[in-house]
Amino acid sequence: MTITTQLRQAKGECTLLTVKDAAELTGLTEWWVRQLIAKGEIRAMNVGSYGKSARWRIDPEDLSAWLVSRENRPRDLMAA
Repeated sequence: MTITTQLRQAKGECTLLTVKDAAELTGLTEWWVRQLIAKGEIRAMNVGSYGKSARWRIDPEDLSAWLVSRENRPRDLMAA
């Protein structure tokens, strides 16, 4: 199953992703996902307290938007 398919499925279920889920989907580490959240590159909601006990949740649409923003070329595979 591709990342896009998994994100669409999560979106259809109205499920927010944990940092661990986002890391697994993107192939990044949980630490790196948290760094991207802290930098404001990935939009997330803190459902815990602040500091070390923050618990972030990411909307699948926001993760998908971040992935699209990282592409280095248009995704037009049918034109070839």
